[in-house]
Amino acid sequence: MFAPQLAFRLAAVWLALAGLTLLFPVLANQIFALHLTNWGLASEYGGVLLAFGALFWTCSNDPQRYAPLTGILAFGLLLNAVINAYWWAVGHYALQSAVVNVVLNTALAALLWMTRPAMGKVRPGDHLAS
Repeated sequence: MFAPQLAFRLAAVWLALAGLTLLFPVLANQIFALHLTNWGLASEYGGVLLAFGALFWTCSNDPQRYAPLTGILAFGLLLNAVINAYWWAVGHYALQSAVVNVVLNTALAALLWMTRPAMGKVRPGDHLAS
C-alpha cells in the first residue's frame, strides 16, 4: 500500500512539471502538441498547475494532517483528466497531449483515492495530538 506522502509528492512533481512546461509556449507545443492560438490562457493554466503542485507538496510535508483532503484532491485530478479527454474529443488537443494527461491524472487520482483514510478514523485535531 502506498503512503499518502508518496502520493502527494508524485502529484506535486507532475503538476509542477506540467505547469512549468505550459509557461513556455515553444516547449509546451513540442511536449504536448497543443497547437493553441491563445498562449496566454495556456500560461495561466500553467500558473494554476504550479500553484496546485505547491499545494500538493505542502500536503506531502504533513500527510497525516492533510489525509482527509486526499479524496477531494483525487476528484480534482480526475476532473482534470475528464476535461483533457473532452478537449481531445472536440479536436482542440492532440492525442499525444490528451493521453499523457488523462493517464497520469487518472493514475494519480487512483493512488490518492487508495491512500485516503476511512471515514470516521480521522477526526479534526488528530494531527495535533502527536
